[in-house]
Amino acid sequence: MRLASDLVEAVVFLDMMLTSRLVELDELQNYIAAKMGWNGVKQARTAPALAVTGSRSPPETRLRLVWVLEAGLPTLLVNQPVFSLHGQLLGYPDGLEPETGCVLEYDGEDHRDLQHHTSDNDREERFEDHGLTVMRATRLNLGRDKPALIARMRRTYQRAERRDRGLDRWTLDPPHR
Repeated sequence: MRLASDLVEAVVFLDMMLTSRLVELDELQNYIAAKMGWNGVKQARTAPALAVTGSRSPPETRLRLVWVLEAGLPTLLVNQPVFSLHGQLLGYPDGLEPETGCVLEYDGEDHRDLQHHTSDNDREERFEDHGLTVMRATRLNLGRDKPALIARMRRTYQRAERRDRGLDRWTLDPPHR
């Protein structure tokens, strides 16, 4: 983390380590706290506050950090299961802002495969049918025109804030068995 090119890449590294269970966050923080004078140690101390377990890819983490750090939007739950009120699994959104029901999805290169793309479309429709607001992004959005991506994020979040929550038919609570 301390040798990463910037804070975002330090968090990407840490997210992948946490998700792979190669490191425990509290142990890592204790280790970093004991280090003084190392190049990049400040960045390594900052990264854990932004890290999450469950990110499935570096681009997912980068997209989440644009949402939080650059768009100034609330923290997202990452790859948490979302259910219908009847207990049906709707899917695992890459990012979910639970207060507004705003879903953030990253579509990597593998999402262009017809089978994967069809599955993505079905999941997006399930989310929207149950009251969630979905925004999708790709590598081009992350790299080419970040101001446009940030504007889209803010518009999507505002649309989610305005929706009628009385029509929500989703929950994060798993069904009782």
